[in-house]
Amino acid sequence: MTSTIFWAKPDQTYEEHINAAYHAWKSTVYAKKNLINRLGKHYGFSEERFLKSSLLTVVLHDIGKNIEPFQNMMKAIQQGRSFDYRENYRHELESFCFVMRGAIALSAREGGLLPGKLPLEALAVLGHHKRIDPSLDSFHREEVSDKPQICKEGMMSALALAEQIFRSEGYYFPKIPVHEYNPYKEASKFIGNYSEFSRLLEDEQNTDANRTIYSLLKAILHYSDWLGSAGRDIPYSVELNGEDLFREIEQRCINKEIAFSGLRPFQQECADVRGHIIAIAPTGSGKTEAALFWALYNISEMKDAKLIYLLPTMVTANSIFLRLEDYFGKGNVGLSHSTATFMRENEEEDREGRTVLFDKSFIKPATVATVDQLLAAGFNTGKWTLIEANAANGVVIIDEIHSYDPWTLGLIIESLKHFSKLGTRFMLMSATLPQYLLDLFSKTLPDVKIIRDETLLTSCRNRYRTCEKSIDDAIPDIERSVNAGKKTLVVVNNVLKCQELYQALSHLKPLCYHSKFTFDDRRRKEAKIDEAQLLIATQVVEVSLDIDFDVMFTECAPPDALVQRAGRVNRRRTKTDSWIYIFPASKTSERIYDPDVSGLLARSFEIFRNSYSELTESDLISIVEQVYSGTEIEKSKNFINSSKRYSEVQNTLMAIFDNPNKFEDKTRKEEYLQVPVIPTKFKRLVTEAHFPPSHRRLYEVKMPYWYVRKHKEVVDDMTFCEMNYDSDIGATFAVDVEVSSMII
Repeated sequence: MTSTIFWAKPDQTYEEHINAAYHAWKSTVYAKKNLINRLGKHYGFSEERFLKSSLLTVVLHDIGKNIEPFQNMMKAIQQGRSFDYRENYRHELESFCFVMRGAIALSAREGGLLPGKLPLEALAVLGHHKRIDPSLDSFHREEVSDKPQICKEGMMSALALAEQIFRSEGYYFPKIPVHEYNPYKEASKFIGNYSEFSRLLEDEQNTDANRTIYSLLKAILHYSDWLGSAGRDIPYSVELNGEDLFREIEQRCINKEIAFSGLRPFQQECADVRGHIIAIAPTGSGKTEAALFWALYNISEMKDAKLIYLLPTMVTANSIFLRLEDYFGKGNVGLSHSTATFMRENEEEDREGRTVLFDKSFIKPATVATVDQLLAAGFNTGKWTLIEANAANGVVIIDEIHSYDPWTLGLIIESLKHFSKLGTRFMLMSATLPQYLLDLFSKTLPDVKIIRDETLLTSCRNRYRTCEKSIDDAIPDIERSVNAGKKTLVVVNNVLKCQELYQALSHLKPLCYHSKFTFDDRRRKEAKIDEAQLLIATQVVEVSLDIDFDVMFTECAPPDALVQRAGRVNRRRTKTDSWIYIFPASKTSERIYDPDVSGLLARSFEIFRNSYSELTESDLISIVEQVYSGTEIEKSKNFINSSKRYSEVQNTLMAIFDNPNKFEDKTRKEEYLQVPVIPTKFKRLVTEAHFPPSHRRLYEVKMPYWYVRKHKEVVDDMTFCEMNYDSDIGATFAVDVEVSSMII
């Protein structure tokens, strides 16, 4: 008699999926072996004990699919019939009941060697698709549904398969009875009893251990489930070594006709450091390559670590992403933006969206992201367990570390403390790092090595001049510069001013560049920047763009930001007549830059006005120190409040629950939260049947959340927003000029 086939997915049987997930589990725990042992020593558990718990989650995570509602849904999909999804029942709730009993039995047999009394294995399975919190908001349908009828034959086969896999590892599989449980009632009784759950955690007095172990269990389960479903392997760590990178850089220089004579002393010093490092070097000195050499040699020592490169903005992340793809190859580098989850909450169910999902979770061997992605993990948002587990087993580069406001800086400090304790190695980079920040980071990472590039201290790259008039009045000067054949850069502090100057100078055919273009348009513009005779931009050009101009007209900004902007002029230090013209900052600029530092822009402008025109790198460092003299960042209200916020959130969420307040906890102290949406003008294009869902992100642009709520249209899983959009000048608002001026 032929046995019934039970399905995990429309095109994958239950047995096929569990075996594929088991295969992915073996490669994942091998890659994370050093992390598991490191955490075991820290929290007091053995590698074997952890692996048994981890394997339990993998072999039973989908056992709940052996219920009548789920199997009926699979048959309907296979036969092309419609299915009323209100009749389905979340399989992870059913799985929870079995894993709970397995975890308790495993703990009893093994002596409870994992820290704590909570069955973290069951919680990891319950939350492997939907967000979990004490209210069980993700399971409202199941709250009012009857308990599902199980497929007993499927359950028995699933347990037999689980036992077979355990035996193949030499492990004992706990006895778990097959019974028609009431899944929602059981989960609600255990988790929904908030006070009892909280008491268990308080009794243990080790929420840090619970959080770390839970994160690792759930992360490995995600790896196993997703890679098993995708039917493909993804390299865990970058395969390029330091010698390979040297050859890649040499070829890159040849292609760009740049002289290459080996690593500079600064780059070699960075490459030789094993552990935390702070690297301070002028723009154009090769910090990015120095960081990659440091990363690759540290990855080699750590064995199978992730490379995570964090930047201040989406635009600069895009630029570095392309550079790293050149080095490590397509498919080996992920790109993650901090608020990309807004439009794709359900994409874990979509195979075509898995590349985006892998990117957002730091699963690729190397990931380029905004710093917000790492910081958000501390608020338990998004795929925080994966980010936590991958960052704990990674080398993390934070570029332009000087550029963050006190609120974000406070979160960065707390993240440095947390992840360095778990074994993460950090590299903090900046062209100009004020002493007060250097002291703060040195205190946070006591064993950090500080590397400075001092070979260029006496060199003068550009000459500086302050101008008393508004940058709007400099249009004739800009015209003369362009007409004289000089590659001219104009930098302002907000998007609206950038758009206005572009329109005023449109007869010169400038390139307009800021953060409010779609990804697709930004990518096209970035490819044209090198050829542009006139570039009008916002501060997005300050960091990580390898561009070179002859002269710059800029609104005043903090001194470290001005130094970054000036680094885009005479980048190779081969020109003899390159100028930086600094104009007074607007009132809008004062609202953009942190109000905690009163008079910052006025002080910056005054010191540059009283300085010589020919400023060496040493002079610029001195100006930065003068402007920030007396700054006590640790007394800043925003710094203090953000430093406390992580612990407040963790206490509220008992360290392991997901954050239900998606937009409440912010990583930036911005007046308006911005989220990526698709301009309505692209609606017809992206909703065409043949349009790949993974390409939708190419048409996203960030808009204020309050504006999106008023002007949005949701179609399936896409959010469109009515706005004025032009590929030359980007997004503009028809409703509120004041808001436009605040967006940078």
